Amino acid sequence: MRLQRLKKDNLKSFFIYLNLYYKKNHILFKSKKLFDWQYLSHKKYNFFYLLIRKKIMAIQGIIPTSHFDKNIKKNTVFLSMWSSAGVATGAKLFFLLLKKINFKIVIGLGSSNQSFAFQKFIGFKCGYMKHFFMTSDKYKKKIIRPNNFSNYKKVKKKINYREINSEKELLKLDKKIFSYQEPKKTAVYLLNRYYKHPFYRYNIYLVKNKKKESSLFIFRVCKYKNLSAIRIVDFIGPNYLFPEGKYVFDFLLKKNNSDYIDIYSYGIPTNYLKKSNLENINIYKKKIIIPYYFEPLIFKNFKMAFAYKINKKIFKPIRLFKGDSDMDRPNIVKKNF
Repeated sequence: MRLQRLKKDNLKSFFIYLNLYYKKNHILFKSKKLFDWQYLSHKKYNFFYLLIRKKIMAIQGIIPTSHFDKNIKKNTVFLSMWSSAGVATGAKLFFLLLKKINFKIVIGLGSSNQSFAFQKFIGFKCGYMKHFFMTSDKYKKKIIRPNNFSNYKKVKKKINYREINSEKELLKLDKKIFSYQEPKKTAVYLLNRYYKHPFYRYNIYLVKNKKKESSLFIFRVCKYKNLSAIRIVDFIGPNYLFPEGKYVFDFLLKKNNSDYIDIYSYGIPTNYLKKSNLENINIYKKKIIIPYYFEPLIFKNFKMAFAYKINKKIFKPIRLFKGDSDMDRPNIVKKNF
């Protein structure tokens, strides 16, 4: 068996494999535009690997942070789609790939139960991301179950915040704001990952406290028919500035007439999440439903698994969000392959 990158002349057999062993009519099969945005680099599929023995036996996608900024070192990767025709071939591909990429940090998000168990067995740090949320103050609750539930907390004062509305403005941000976490992100990373996303529109807000310290919140408004919710998909800046986001949260809920705002995160301390007026869904013991899927809307809670392994010393805390890896991608697009 041999490990090789996906090539354009492998695409037909790759999608035959995908339909047989992963998921029939997967979203990446339907949209070449989405598939290329996620895995194509310099006109080659550099971020998808195959294990081949006459035919494809296993597949593994990766998303290096350098995919969105070539100046970021190529040693931090998010794991993407992993599938195998058998348990042994999947494990073999995984180990061959880890050896090949010479990683500093490798991270998996949203793993299946099987993948999660395997990653835990081979020494990854594993767990589930925190899910915090806040409802709107006065709009009819049509998404949250039960419909009359509310945990809204009134904001009494205002703080300086504004939306980043141009590429020029984004690239002028002080580099210090990006110095508080791993995986490393930059203004160029945000530009290519969020601002230039081919399907979704993301909102990036700059927030400053009284000491004029800055942080960035990245949001996406999810809509289904006449319903909407707001997702916090990323955060840039020191953890202690996260509570300042409550002013933007309140503003966006009212501006978009949304039912709730939520965040999946790892690495933001619980006390800072609480100070931002968000609340842990786990305290309700499954009595409250905050839908995860909007394409289509499914009234069901979702536990997002994380797993990561550090191969070299790092000096900043690991922080993970829904916007990382391929977790925040479309599930419904027009077929254009």
